[in-house]
Amino acid sequence: MATNEETNAAGTDTRPPMLVEDDYDSWKIRIQRYIRGKPNGKLIWKSIQNGPTPHPMVTDPPPTGSTIVPAPRKKLDSEFNDEENKLEMADTQAEIILSQGLPRHIFNILNQTSTAQEIWNNVELLMQGSGRTLQQRKEDLFDEYERFRAIANESIHDYFVRFHKLVNDIKITQLEIPAHQMNTKFVNNLLAYWGKYVTNVKQNMDISTTPYVQIYTHLKAYEPHAKKTLKKQEQSTSIVDPLTYVAHTTSAPALSSHIKNKRNRVKMSEL
Repeated sequence: MATNEETNAAGTDTRPPMLVEDDYDSWKIRIQRYIRGKPNGKLIWKSIQNGPTPHPMVTDPPPTGSTIVPAPRKKLDSEFNDEENKLEMADTQAEIILSQGLPRHIFNILNQTSTAQEIWNNVELLMQGSGRTLQQRKEDLFDEYERFRAIANESIHDYFVRFHKLVNDIKITQLEIPAHQMNTKFVNNLLAYWGKYVTNVKQNMDISTTPYVQIYTHLKAYEPHAKKTLKKQEQSTSIVDPLTYVAHTTSAPALSSHIKNKRNRVKMSEL
């Protein structure tokens, strides 16, 4: 199951992804996709990149009998046409989405910014100055990749989701790990009860060229059978208790020897 932190970082349909300070590059991609999936997403993203649309202006007609043309003025809200309302709404949505995607302490630093473009540019400056270096992030990801293993009682779907996220982060930071190594890593670190099905995959698929996503799809179909294998293993383990078995096999001969020695001592005393 995903943690609250993972859910916040990924976002939902109604809430943008939350910035994680050591995962800034990933956040930029996620929030851009979130924005483009919204109604008027292109206009919202344009506001972030280029700044808000200038306030619409209007020139009033000169007063009756005057030849002096009044200076242009800003339109009142009631004077906006449909297109101008749409552009203003996009600017507002851009500010709201970015503000909701920032942790409170970062938002408090930037709460004096007046446009979405300023928020975006200032967040980038903050992250460049305070986050880990790209090389440090690569080293951390490589360590995580090396230590990646299936977790007990984890479904193959949850295993795949964790691995897929790790691979995505690796690609974002441009950490170079060959695809065939990732495929092998995915297959070889499943739990032991998948052994028979992993062997089948290795015998019938070229895991050096078959993407791990395709391998997952193939193995997912065998999950009910793999779980039966696990259940049999658990039942077998519960039936044969090693300590009970050792006690049973060693106590009987010891008791027999004790009885024989007692009988011999009785016979010696009778003589």
